[in-house]
Amino acid sequence: MEGGLAMSFKENMERLQAIVDEFETVSPDIETSLGLFEEGVRIIKESREYLENAKRKVTVLSDDGFTEKDAEDERD
Repeated sequence: MEGGLAMSFKENMERLQAIVDEFETVSPDIETSLGLFEEGVRIIKESREYLENAKRKVTVLSDDGFTEKDAEDERD
C-alpha cells in the first residue's frame, strides 16, 4: 500500500510516538485511551504492510540474478 497510506511512513512513526507520549504523560480518560489505542493499531497495521511491501521489493531486486560479481564484470 505504498501510495495508499494516508500518511507517509515517517509521519506514521511520528504519530505513533505522539500516541505513546500521550499515554505516558497525560493519562487520558478511557474513551480517549480507546480511541488512541485504535489509532495506534491502525497505524501499526499500515506500517507493517508498508514494510512487508518494501521487503518484497528488496527480495525481488536481490533475487533477480544480478550479483555484485555481475556488477564488477559490467564495469570491466
